[in-house]
Amino acid sequence: MSTASPLVDRRRILRGSGLALALPMLESISPRRATAAAVSSPRTKRLVTIGTYLGFHLPSFSPSEQGRDYTMSPVLKPLEDLRNEFSVFSGLDHRAPNGHQNWKNYLTGKGTPGISLDQIVAKSIGDQTRFESLQVTCGSGAEGRMSFTKEGIALPAIGRPSVLFGHLFRSGTDKARMGYLLDSGGSVLDLALDEASVFQRQVNARDAAKLDEYFTSVREVEKKLQKQRDWLDVPTPKVTFELPDFDPVAPDLSLECESIMYDLMALALETDSTRVISFIAPGQGQVFTIDGEKLSAGYHGLSHHGNDPSKIADFNRVGAEHVRRFGNFLRQLNEKKDVEGRPLLETTAVLFGSGMGDANTHNNSHLPILLAGGGFKHGVHHSIDRSDASRSTPLLGDLFLTVMESMGLEEQRFVKANRNMNEYLL
Repeated sequence: MSTASPLVDRRRILRGSGLALALPMLESISPRRATAAAVSSPRTKRLVTIGTYLGFHLPSFSPSEQGRDYTMSPVLKPLEDLRNEFSVFSGLDHRAPNGHQNWKNYLTGKGTPGISLDQIVAKSIGDQTRFESLQVTCGSGAEGRMSFTKEGIALPAIGRPSVLFGHLFRSGTDKARMGYLLDSGGSVLDLALDEASVFQRQVNARDAAKLDEYFTSVREVEKKLQKQRDWLDVPTPKVTFELPDFDPVAPDLSLECESIMYDLMALALETDSTRVISFIAPGQGQVFTIDGEKLSAGYHGLSHHGNDPSKIADFNRVGAEHVRRFGNFLRQLNEKKDVEGRPLLETTAVLFGSGMGDANTHNNSHLPILLAGGGFKHGVHHSIDRSDASRSTPLLGDLFLTVMESMGLEEQRFVKANRNMNEYLL
């Protein structure tokens, strides 16, 4: 007599009859929601990860003093009124490979393909909202990617404000068209699975294993399709927001695009359309005009400043503009309230920084890192002394572990990190 549980028996019956497609709805959705209801509500509800592709001039980003009574650095000066809403970290990185091609270390912690922080969180809480996660940039976003699946596949980012707005608040006509497409996609998947089931009974063991991987992949797609189908029947939020007459997606307009994207990101969180957003501010050869003055060189050229004081000064002007727009985003989250009447920033962890520690030398160590909101203790510059051999030096992944723990995730390790940074923030 079999001692297997009914659920295990059902899994075998369904898989054996070629109907394993129904299992994700039973195992992944219902149990997860039941478990979420059984545990205490986590302190942090949302995660926003923000990265500037060309980074910052680190000595101008990091305050010169540590502790609570630090003087705001030149680049962070636009955040002076918010200093109690965030913490600055110096000396953190993943001890991962260097080089511009390894910018993705920022959220993955390693040079080889792997899942990013935002996607780990999205897999845990993404089923609670219309969109599991959003990936946003300005323009084509061709310079870099920030979000990666567990297979190391880069997720494309939305780069046009009008497209992001339509994605979030599509009309009834758009929804009807989407429903037709989703229904069509479901039929194709059903047919594909029927055909694959026949092949699975006829091939050798190695090919059968490959087909099993195929089943798994198709089931993942089907889950996403079904979720989109379910959400089509839920009315999209009504918002008052005026889009510009055209999308400012040209490279030299990326700062203007950045401001609009932050506004839309705040709306997405306020309407609970998603609880996980990643945003990468691109960096190309554009020559910015700031306060009516055209800078001396292109943005990318300024990042390779060669320690030229004039180029560093202009590079810092761009960095301060990134920070100013980021500060406006934080102020919006402080003003907007959640369903319990609390400021969104109080329950939203916002990571701001870069995968580039020094663009001048393409060095990925000592990353510029700032963490805001999330209900943590803030107002401090934490300078990590990596030369102190008397204690284990935390990694950036340890900060990620603290953020995930605050969101109710039970992650014990992030690549090389395995301790957390609770002592700094709780």
